[in-house]
Amino acid sequence: MAYVGRLIVAALFATAASCVVGGPVEVYLDGPEHCPHDRPAAAARITQAQAIARTAELLPEGYCGPTLFVTGCDFDAENEYDSWRIYVRQYQVRNGTRDHGGLLHTYLVLDAVGNCLAHIPGTLLGATH
Repeated sequence: MAYVGRLIVAALFATAASCVVGGPVEVYLDGPEHCPHDRPAAAARITQAQAIARTAELLPEGYCGPTLFVTGCDFDAENEYDSWRIYVRQYQVRNGTRDHGGLLHTYLVLDAVGNCLAHIPGTLLGATH
């Protein structure tokens, strides 16, 4: 009986391990079109409004709509550790409110002058990794 119990425990661990490995993988967008480093380090520091505008420039064309499913985007910016972190969420206006359900999001990190440090898209619906 103890042998069967050990087999069941081993099977449960194997199943749990395969679920962890099969989960979503964080992907970074890189390259000059997605995450440019084109500003000199001695350039003027950017403001929150400029960080949001820079982020909007780096989003794929049409990301914030308007489309059949996307009315616009919300930009949530914070300045921490001498960098700008901007969280962008698509929304659709439904019944007079912004509904983010089932839509995409992305996260950009910019240095103090607006160079992209990281462009991290959210997991796409139906993604296998």
